[in-house]
Parts: sequence; structure tokens; C-alpha cells
Amino acid sequence: MLAGMNSIDLPATLKSLMATATAQVARYPQYTGHFTSYRLVRIKRDVKTKMGLAFARGEYAIATEVRDELPGLPSSGKFVTVWSRRNEIDTRVRVTDVEWL
Repeated sequence: MLAGMNSIDLPATLKSLMATATAQVARYPQYTGHFTSYRLVRIKRDVKTKMGLAFARGEYAIATEVRDELPGLPSSGKFVTVWSRRNEIDTRVRVTDVEWL
């Protein structure tokens, strides 16, 4: 399994995930340029929300280091924003549950 992970083309994966996310929100003008600060991550554990499974363990996703849990309040630094392509929405995920690639 480790050999398979080393063969992943990370730049192509990032490009594909960015294209998917951009296409998912293309009809909403407020999302123009939304993903410019997003980087590639790997999710360390299953993450479930009220909308269902947002991320499966080992899944690649795009995330930003913006930690604005509540706008206008200081960040706790415990969460980052990750785009869920399943649920088509930004999702707050614990910092410890993402691996920055």
C-alpha cells in the first residue's frame, strides 16, 4: 500500500480537486476565486457531519489554513477549512485530522 501512495501525482491530484470544486460552485458568483488559497491535504480519519460522510480516511482533499470558526472572533487554531466534494461545502475539520501535502 505504501508504494501505491508514493505513485500518486500530487500536482495532478490538486489540479483535479481544484477543478472539481470550482465546477461544483460555478453557478454561484460569490465563489469566484474562492479556492485560490487552498492546498492539497490527506484526511487522517473518517469525518462525518449532519450531511453525512464528508471525508473518508486517506482521502485527498483541498483545504485552506484559514481558521475562522466564528467571523470576528479570535481563532482557536483547532480547525481548518476543507472542501467536501461529497457535500459540496466548506467543512471545518480538526487540524489534527489533516495532513498537509
